[in-house]
Amino acid sequence: MPYLRRPGATLYYDSIGEGPTVLTIHGLSECGAYWSRPGVSAAIAEAGFHVVDLDMRGHGRSVPEGDGDPGYTVNAVAEDIGALATAVGAERFHLLSHATGGMAALRFAMGGHERLLSLISTDTGSATLPSDTYSDPGYEGPYPPPLTPPLDNPAVRGADEMNIHRRLGHARKGDGRPFLSGFATNEDPDRCWRQVEDILGAGNPTRVVEFGSWFYTDLDPRIEELRRISCPNLVLLGELDEMFIKPSELLARHLPRVEHEVVAGRGHMLAIEDPEGTARTLIDFLVSI
Repeated sequence: MPYLRRPGATLYYDSIGEGPTVLTIHGLSECGAYWSRPGVSAAIAEAGFHVVDLDMRGHGRSVPEGDGDPGYTVNAVAEDIGALATAVGAERFHLLSHATGGMAALRFAMGGHERLLSLISTDTGSATLPSDTYSDPGYEGPYPPPLTPPLDNPAVRGADEMNIHRRLGHARKGDGRPFLSGFATNEDPDRCWRQVEDILGAGNPTRVVEFGSWFYTDLDPRIEELRRISCPNLVLLGELDEMFIKPSELLARHLPRVEHEVVAGRGHMLAIEDPEGTARTLIDFLVSI
């Protein structure tokens, strides 16, 4: 099994295919299986790419090491991206990101965009605390300073082994807001639920809580830094993903070379809700670079 030792953590990753490298990163509570379990990673590999699926710090099979700082910050995760690309021999690479991982991917791109062949941002934003107020085109600043971690974050508070399954069961009976709302209208909701349960079940909820208390601290979308990301960008958003509508529109306004696509009838979990359509869109973009 491939692992990478990093300060404060050992990172797990999967690797498939040959060709230009596409490094993937996932959202909160997920792991690299967000891309591989629905078959998106395999489809990209079959199209002629080397796909590397990372388990982010505190997620999946990536584990903290020692008694020191586990590095659950956006900057540490951004540095992990570059270190993993170097470890697999990719001086330049495509970066495919989702949600929380997309925030770190954008932070990496702000400082390391010269290494990127392209950046794909799905259902995400450039601030680690998404805000409609600070993403509005009429807002011109100032932005609050970063909050001081650790935070008591309601988005991840109370996660434990039993509660994850209890919340999923409750969401399955309702509409799954905000992140799983697209399952309710999906043509195969049972498949979506099975896959998300598999993916979330691979993690340690206690670590997810600690990760969230350090990661979600920054309301500033860093617009000037976005404007310096010179690689080709694709911004994808599920139409039903209410939390990231304005943050993704902000990306589309300020990234210099950008395609912005809103996927009708889909929510936050694009790779799970529509793996075939998502893979086609990603491959079309990648081969165009």
